[in-house]
Amino acid sequence: VASWLPEVDVVGFASGNISRGTAFGVAVPEVDVVACASPGALVRMLRHRQSSAELDVRQLQKAAVRAFADRLIASGHFKFRRSAFRSVEPKVILLVPAASGIHKEAIPINFSVNATTPLYSAALLTECGRIDARARHLILLVKRWAKDRGICHEAKGHLPPYLWTLLVIYFLQVRHEHEGPLLPPLEGFEASAGLVGGGTFAAKAAVHAQ
Repeated sequence: VASWLPEVDVVGFASGNISRGTAFGVAVPEVDVVACASPGALVRMLRHRQSSAELDVRQLQKAAVRAFADRLIASGHFKFRRSAFRSVEPKVILLVPAASGIHKEAIPINFSVNATTPLYSAALLTECGRIDARARHLILLVKRWAKDRGICHEAKGHLPPYLWTLLVIYFLQVRHEHEGPLLPPLEGFEASAGLVGGGTFAAKAAVHAQ
């Protein structure tokens, strides 16, 4: 994509093992690819599209995702699966064909522009593993459980994987077993405390759920 927008930074996040295929693997991809660029750069890229300079932030994200997706699909290296423009952060689900040689099966990916949720999710998962490896393992287990049972498909009204992460973290913050809480309040998350504003994970989950 740098050939279309030189200022872009592309970041990838993997939240699971792509070699473990599941029935809902395409509906809920394990890989997020985020193209990051300033609004001004996106407007310049979209200048051939009608009234791109007048779009608000969300509309600009949608237009940029469409533009990138069209070009990626036209390149022949990706196949379109579906769009998710009603999500909190607009995205498209693309397939990396097995013919690419990366994996023996097609790999579904979420592609978005300037999305922050993948960064939050990766940062929190890493921080939980630093504090207590059991916390990271439980988050991954619950996310896998929700995915295998088809109850984390946002388009169907389910909690998305990120919210399952927040719910597990909250549970580990307030548990009252003999060991006490396994995780500290958000302020105790040294590496990721600055990613979101103050408050509990319960409040953050409520905001995302709305």
